[in-house]
Amino acid sequence: MLPELATCPIPAEITISAPEPNLAELALDTILAPFQPLREQFTAITGLGLEADLPENVGLRRIFRPAEGGTLSYLAVGSPAGQRILFLHGSPGLAEEWAHFLVDVPGQYRIAVDRPGFGDSRTEVPVTALDAQAGAVAPLLGPPGTAPAVLVGYSYGGPVALRLAADHPDRVAAVLLIGSAADPGLEETHPLQLLAAQEFFSGLLPDELAHANAELLDLPDGLQDLGEALAGITAPVTMVQGLSDSLVPPENVSYLRARLPPDLPQRVILVEGADHFLPWTSTSLLEDALGCALGDAGWVRR
Repeated sequence: MLPELATCPIPAEITISAPEPNLAELALDTILAPFQPLREQFTAITGLGLEADLPENVGLRRIFRPAEGGTLSYLAVGSPAGQRILFLHGSPGLAEEWAHFLVDVPGQYRIAVDRPGFGDSRTEVPVTALDAQAGAVAPLLGPPGTAPAVLVGYSYGGPVALRLAADHPDRVAAVLLIGSAADPGLEETHPLQLLAAQEFFSGLLPDELAHANAELLDLPDGLQDLGEALAGITAPVTMVQGLSDSLVPPENVSYLRARLPPDLPQRVILVEGADHFLPWTSTSLLEDALGCALGDAGWVRR
C-alpha cells in the first residue's frame, strides 16, 4: 500500500509525486514534450506497448452469453457467488488489458468484459450510444439478490461505469475511475474521424477501430445526458488521473467533482507526470486505489 493511500481517506484529494528525473531523462522529456499528444494517440489506436499476458493457473475462464443483437464475452475468475468487481476497458480495448488485476481473491468474482463491438463480444451493428453500452453490460452486475458490485472504468469505460451507477444505484457499491472521460465540452472531433465514419472508409478499417470511432463520435451526446444523471449516483467514487494525460485531460476531474452529489464521498488521486496509460504504468497504485474502493463498499481489502 502506498503511504498516501495507507488509510484511504475519503473525501480527499491526494497527489502522487513523480520521481525526480536525472539530467538525461529531463533533457529527453523536454525534447519529446511536443510529441506527447501524438504519441498517446498512436498508442491508444494501435495498442502497441500495451500488450499483457493473461495470468496462468488462476482459474481464469472465457465466458460467452447471449445478448441483444449478438454475444457478450468476458473473462472471469473466482466464484459467481462472490462479491463482483467489473472492469470496463476504453475505446478501443479488450478484456485482456485487465490481466494484472484478474487474480483469484477468495470471496470475489472479478470480471473483465469485452464491451459490445470489441474482442469476442460480437454485434450485428455497432453499439455506439453510451447508455446502450451500459445497458449491454448491466447483466454482469449479477442476478437479483446479488451484492452490489464495484465498478472499475478506464477511459471510455469510466462514463460507462458512471452510467451504470446512475441507472442502477442499488446494484453498485463503489466506482473507481481511471483517466475517465466526463466533460462533453472537452471532447474534440478530428476531421479524420468524420472521414473515417463514412461508409467507404469505415469498411476499410478493422471492426474494432470502426466501432471505436463510431462510439467516440457519439460520446459528447452521451456525456451530456450523463451529466444530468450524475446527481443520482449514490456509490462512493474514486478518481485516478494522470496530470500529463493529453487524451483525457485532468479537467474532467473538476467537471465530475462539480456535478456529483455534494454529500457523495469522493476521493481524487492525481498522479504527477503520468499520461493516459495508468493501467500499464501504475499497476500498484491502481491496486491500492481498488483496495480503497473495496473498503468504501464495505468489503475486506486484500
